[in-house]
Amino acid sequence: MSDLPAPAAPPRWLARDPAKAASERFYLFYSPIWIAFVGLVMVTGMYRSWGDIGYLVFGLGVAAPMVLVPLLWPAPSEAGRRPWATSWFRLNLWIALFVFVGTYFLTHYFFDILGMRYRFPTHWNFQAELVGAGEIAGEGREVPLFLYPLTQAYFMTYHVVMTVVLRYLGTRFELGKFGRGAVIVGLAYSVAFIETYFMAVPAMSEVFEYVDRGRMLAWGSVFYATYFVVSVPIFSRIDEDQPWPLSWIVGSSLAAGMAVFIALDLWALVLGPI
Repeated sequence: MSDLPAPAAPPRWLARDPAKAASERFYLFYSPIWIAFVGLVMVTGMYRSWGDIGYLVFGLGVAAPMVLVPLLWPAPSEAGRRPWATSWFRLNLWIALFVFVGTYFLTHYFFDILGMRYRFPTHWNFQAELVGAGEIAGEGREVPLFLYPLTQAYFMTYHVVMTVVLRYLGTRFELGKFGRGAVIVGLAYSVAFIETYFMAVPAMSEVFEYVDRGRMLAWGSVFYATYFVVSVPIFSRIDEDQPWPLSWIVGSSLAAGMAVFIALDLWALVLGPI
């Protein structure tokens, strides 16, 4: 018997579970496609002629492949399973619940604390009635309905990218708890900063802007990063050791949303608007 130590396992980007790995692989493949499409819409300004139906079709069209492609062309490891018994369904359900809490309730904190304004010409809007300063005509404090499915695509991409990077670094280096936490904070801030940098641009100011873009980039990104500091450690563990029951998916996603809710309210209480 050899006394030589066993060779270290190579670092991994994708999950060990083949079903989750297939989902991650597809979302990484699809993400540049939807990002290019959204970029095209922004650059051409075609959204200026849309109404409620056009915006909603746009949001659903961007998000739909994340559900339809794995459903219609399942990975071999998930062939024959009921949709709700698949890894891609669990990932989408977790993100959908987190997106709902963040969009319906927590967008008001972006209005009141970060000075974000939506001015999309929509009438189909959907937001909490008793959170934030409330509806102020002409102030851009309503949440268009189409942003719910659109944010599903954004957040799925963000969470999968951060998960695979975190997994690679965690299997490449001995991070420890402190190192893992530092990586999560760095990834969260980077994603928040990059989204703001590319979305809050003069070309989009007629429909989306921050009152003070510079302060939003520097300090508001810390505020926004709170979402991912809370969510990524949970999302990254889904189906890592075993398939999660749907009760775990629902409970952990809603708990993450509530934790972010508390964190943002503490920011508002202690620091106030940026």
